[in-house]
Amino acid sequence: MLIEKQLTAPPEQFKKAIPVASPVSGQCVLLQHVNDDLINVGAWGPGLALVTASSKVVSPFNATVIKIDPLDYSIEIKSSFGLKCRIKYGLHTQMLCGAQFLTPLKQGQQIKAGAMLFSVNSAWLKQQGVENICIMTLLNAKALLGVLPTHQKFVDAGSDTLLTLYI
Repeated sequence: MLIEKQLTAPPEQFKKAIPVASPVSGQCVLLQHVNDDLINVGAWGPGLALVTASSKVVSPFNATVIKIDPLDYSIEIKSSFGLKCRIKYGLHTQMLCGAQFLTPLKQGQQIKAGAMLFSVNSAWLKQQGVENICIMTLLNAKALLGVLPTHQKFVDAGSDTLLTLYI
């Protein structure tokens, strides 16, 4: 598990700090406080969750779409510098069969930071008992010194830094 890559303060020595923008606006929640055992232990890597009312999820950086999974309400993207990121909306969404998950993207497509990755009907999901939470995790954080989640309580999509990566 890569949960040990999650930092509480910047490392004393590092070559570069890379800010990664938030994919949605919302209230920041540490992964260990998310109601999912696999996310709690870092099975998808380090990251941060956001409680949100937003229905639009945007790309935190210029990227290539590597996987779209409507059943899981998630998308995986890869940056030009090799970072792989998984962005998921809601928990335990498989029983919804991808309903109300919309994306204009195709696998392999190049996208710019701030471009819409997907949208969901957040009100409908809430009616189905799905918590309006967006989880962003880093799938290949092994090469990093660490990942520092923002200390802000609330962030705005595309403009506020959600995670800082240290190499």
